Amino acid sequence: MNFQTKLKFFKLLQSFLAKFNFKIFYSKDKDFTKNLNVENIIDVGVEKGTNFLINNFPKAKYFLIEANSTFYDYLENNFLKRFRGKLFKIAAGKKKDKKYFYDSGPISSFFKRDNFKFKKKLFVQLLPLDMILIKEKINKNTILKIDCEGGELEVLKGAVKTLKKVNYVIIELRLQKIQTYNPSDIINFLYKNKFKWQQVLKVYYAKEAIDYMDILFIKK
Repeated sequence: MNFQTKLKFFKLLQSFLAKFNFKIFYSKDKDFTKNLNVENIIDVGVEKGTNFLINNFPKAKYFLIEANSTFYDYLENNFLKRFRGKLFKIAAGKKKDKKYFYDSGPISSFFKRDNFKFKKKLFVQLLPLDMILIKEKINKNTILKIDCEGGELEVLKGAVKTLKKVNYVIIELRLQKIQTYNPSDIINFLYKNKFKWQQVLKVYYAKEAIDYMDILFIKK
């Protein structure tokens, strides 16, 4: 029985036992919102919106940074009709540049993967996050969330001025299937910019064990 078959089996078993109020597995997301004063959210790699941020901070102002034009119609005609915010149709990176952006539908990235086939590629503009947000009023009560499928460190390197303004960073920390950074690179970079590891928000598993984690960092 392969991994996908096992996963389908356990999902069916979970659904069946749930009818009798039984659970095979139990998990509980920690309430990371406690003691966080959040007015703004900078969402880099937003796609259709980050659910745990939307659910916890529906009244925040959202600065949406998205390179994939596939999501623009939804963000403009759905997301921004429901929540306050602004869409930036551009990619965030270390410096001003133009690169090919690979898209598969569920996953899009500037970096190819050996075990994943992308359906198409787009030529997109990149700017440092500091330049993208140069005219925006960003205060300390802001979460900077970054989920860029391997481009997280490059985004951070172009956001040094932004990091000085905000108090919170939530980042997708990848442990496998990328060759762009080691987890310690991101942790050390944030530490040098006065952010400390606060909490693991969620762990995502793959067949080979932990794939990636969402981590909350708070300014020291």
